[in-house]
Amino acid sequence: MTEKTVLVTGANGFLGNHIARVLLQRGFRVIAMVRPASNISALNGLNCTICRGELHNTDDVTLAVKKADYVIHCASMTSQNTTDFTPYKKANFTSTELLVRACEQHHIRRFVLVSTANCFTNGTISDPGNEESGFMNWLKDSGYAYSKYLAQKYVLDKARKNSFPAVVVAPTFMTGPYDTRPSSGALMLYALKKKVLFYPKGGKSFVDVRAAAIATVNALTLGRTGECYLLSGTNLSYKAYFKKVLDVAGQRKWLIPIPGFTKTAFGLAHRIFPSKRLRLLKTHVRMLSLDNYFSNAKARKHLNMRDTDINESINNAVNWFKSEGYF
Repeated sequence: MTEKTVLVTGANGFLGNHIARVLLQRGFRVIAMVRPASNISALNGLNCTICRGELHNTDDVTLAVKKADYVIHCASMTSQNTTDFTPYKKANFTSTELLVRACEQHHIRRFVLVSTANCFTNGTISDPGNEESGFMNWLKDSGYAYSKYLAQKYVLDKARKNSFPAVVVAPTFMTGPYDTRPSSGALMLYALKKKVLFYPKGGKSFVDVRAAAIATVNALTLGRTGECYLLSGTNLSYKAYFKKVLDVAGQRKWLIPIPGFTKTAFGLAHRIFPSKRLRLLKTHVRMLSLDNYFSNAKARKHLNMRDTDINESINNAVNWFKSEGYF
């Protein structure tokens, strides 16, 4: 049994609370850093030390980091409903800068940044994207994706130029229980609660949240400094995903494809009425139309990442949402 301490930022979030669970099962002490007014119901029953503070506040960050041996930076602003880049930069980039500086000052053994697959170029079912692909420049119109990319680049530069002991993990779209403030689970709840389902032509890589959490914890000791690892799972079209969710829930509904002209209409509207809001909407539509598929070969090789049993993962999520009264 180890008695090392891991600071987990955003530990009350979907992935964060699963990371905390894995760490506790392995005998680590866990400091769960959450915002002052955050709901921490996802951590109920877990033997964590709760540290309330703001990640853009140097004193709060220093106080938390100096008590830890390792840091897993999981917190981020993920909503994509504003064109103002300022809050994304503050939440996703500035917080990372402050954490890295504090980690350098207090000689943290390993810093794991939880990034996103949006920092890489997607692929197809037959040729999924990997860690060697670059950032898609059109995603600069997404404050979330671009701020996460800048944070990832900053951490990797620190690792490669200054030997900062950092590893980056980049999960795809997660499924599973304990999504108390439905993030990824919002897509599942859409399928479970709507009478008619409209689906875009694209798809995603759906990864079991516990598989992602285990790989993230493994990165504390197995990950190679300065390397990125995509934490992907099963590549599915939206239609196939919705069908699996409905099958598990025992529901039958109409599934209607969203017409292909929608993307073209946004493009035309943008040329006639240019605006940041329209660019953001166009970016979202473009993302939905992509075969947003990735490979986890590198994570399987170096982080012992397990494969996602998508049927089991969906079953666990549906049953949890049902038991908690979400539908």
